Amino acid sequence: MTEQETPIVREAVGVFQSERALQAAVDDLLSHGFDRSELSLLAPLSSVEKELGHGFTSVRELEDDPVVPTTAYISTDVIGDAEGGVFGGFIYVGALATLTAVVASGGAIGAAIIAAAAGGIGGGGIGAVLAKLIGQHHADYVEDQLERGGLLLWVRTWNAADEKHAVEILANHSGADVHVHDLPATHDVLDERYGGDTFAGELQAYRGVPYTYLPDGEYYISGEVLPTERDVKARIDRDIYLETLQSEAKAQGWDIEIVLADPAGVFHTPAKLLAGDLPDAIKADILRRWAYGEKQLEIASDDGMQPARNGDRLQEINLALERL
Repeated sequence: MTEQETPIVREAVGVFQSERALQAAVDDLLSHGFDRSELSLLAPLSSVEKELGHGFTSVRELEDDPVVPTTAYISTDVIGDAEGGVFGGFIYVGALATLTAVVASGGAIGAAIIAAAAGGIGGGGIGAVLAKLIGQHHADYVEDQLERGGLLLWVRTWNAADEKHAVEILANHSGADVHVHDLPATHDVLDERYGGDTFAGELQAYRGVPYTYLPDGEYYISGEVLPTERDVKARIDRDIYLETLQSEAKAQGWDIEIVLADPAGVFHTPAKLLAGDLPDAIKADILRRWAYGEKQLEIASDDGMQPARNGDRLQEINLALERL
């Protein structure tokens, strides 16, 4: 395959100077149609330097590196709010994986948890111990990256509308050096690293798509390390869904870029979209994107850059989403 024929994926990337700003950007992305499986963070710096084989001064050197080790975004609701030990925002998946491995191997952290259990501490108390330990791992992870220039966030995009929205959201939440880049979709280096003949991973599949179960309890698929099998399946479901969306658009004679960027120009009203034959998941995705566009127009109207809007269309969209 020639270089011109190599399939590519597109990502938006930004650097954040605080955990709060990054979390706000993530919340905004998730509320406007992006999926958690499309978000990636930089792996712990020790892993980055080990895998790359060299050091670096600033995380900005890594923004566009196609083989830099990344990790999945994971919110605290995935592990639950541990009684007496809640910590806010996101955590990096390595914290969970590390603790899982240590508990299994009987290390110091595992011993602390086992001692807590032996001492009669209930599930909530053990949860608090876990939350404290995970929180410390997470705090170290954040501090290390901030010392190297900030927290990197990558957002996988599928079309021009995705790119526009991702860039706007990252920039609106104080992301620095926000831009979009191309990456090879084949991930040859990473595929060899995590799925080669010499690697001790276990090859598995879901809906006909292969992925690798890694020895440390994580999962590798198409250039990304994910924390749980649920995340792998969500990523595969998302990919298949987007392929279905492309197929539906082609069957209807729609330009997919226009459908996603300007739903009003295709469907005119949310009611007409609901009345169509599209799968509910696709209707919901289009409605979320439509809502985001309407909110942006309302903001522009409030700032005097667009004629005043009455907000009825946004209410119609929200009601349509409720029906779904």
